Amino acid sequence: MAVASSDRSHLTSLCIDAGVCRFRTTIWVRTDDEGNILYEIESGCPHVKKVQACLPRDMTPFDALKMPFSENPIYECCGKILVHSACPVPSGLIKAAEVAAGFGLKRNVSFTFDA
Repeated sequence: MAVASSDRSHLTSLCIDAGVCRFRTTIWVRTDDEGNILYEIESGCPHVKKVQACLPRDMTPFDALKMPFSENPIYECCGKILVHSACPVPSGLIKAAEVAAGFGLKRNVSFTFDA
């Protein structure tokens, strides 16, 4: 389920720079009155653009944080659509859901290569 584009002021937002592909993705997420995770995803990547439609519409924060990775609905969805296994978007979707649900704090995450 998507978040209304005009109603983003109270949403958790996360920006992802995927690196060498140069595609940037912005994720807006919140929980609805029933506790489900609602995403809006904007991306320059043609594959990431398809992820939102694949995500379960009744996904709870506990579903989004499910372990093991092989049973996580976000990784299952992204595994069907994305073409690069090192894409940071699935992890970003999970991190954004964790924060939106109040289970985590807004703290930046990064990968840094030593020159």
